[in-house]
Amino acid sequence: MFRYRSISSPSRCKIPVGACRFISSLSPCESEEEARRFISSVKEELTGATHHAFAYRLGLGEKLLARFSDDGEPALSAGPPMLGVLEKENLTNIVIVGTRYFGGVKLGIGGLVRAYRSCAQAGVEKAAICEKELLAEINVRVPYDYLGGILKEIEARGGKVLDYHYLQEAQIKGRLPLREKRAFIRRAMELSRGKALIEDM
Repeated sequence: MFRYRSISSPSRCKIPVGACRFISSLSPCESEEEARRFISSVKEELTGATHHAFAYRLGLGEKLLARFSDDGEPALSAGPPMLGVLEKENLTNIVIVGTRYFGGVKLGIGGLVRAYRSCAQAGVEKAAICEKELLAEINVRVPYDYLGGILKEIEARGGKVLDYHYLQEAQIKGRLPLREKRAFIRRAMELSRGKALIEDM
């Protein structure tokens, strides 16, 4: 329950469909923010394209989040076929962008569905699929007297600090293996003598 299928690194491939050219760009991601940054980076890099449809999946089970966009293609002809490939391959914490360069010949809705599905499938086949450990994000507010102990505990459990703010209390945003979350919360409360406030993301 603490592991999932994803890809180990960004990947890209090109496929021709009739007179059109399709490019699939994939990347692992841990949050919607990371997925959106990747989508924006593809749009900035592959200028002149007609469309940049996308799909991404995050999390597992009840917390699974799936999003897609047709980016101006006919409704449900681009994003859903790509999302369907990710679902079929049981991949999560992954984002895919299907970029199309128009070749002068319209493919029709059925043709677009097949093309974007093929684009996604080719991208998945080229990518390095792997098993990863599911991570959890936490927000911790703690008095400064206990900050050092909390930071060491995050590191000791294989986590890392993503962001922090020094206000009236220290505010830390961190990420650690999901299997360690409950133990971390329990230990953080012990270290801070019950004064830590922990938000489970």
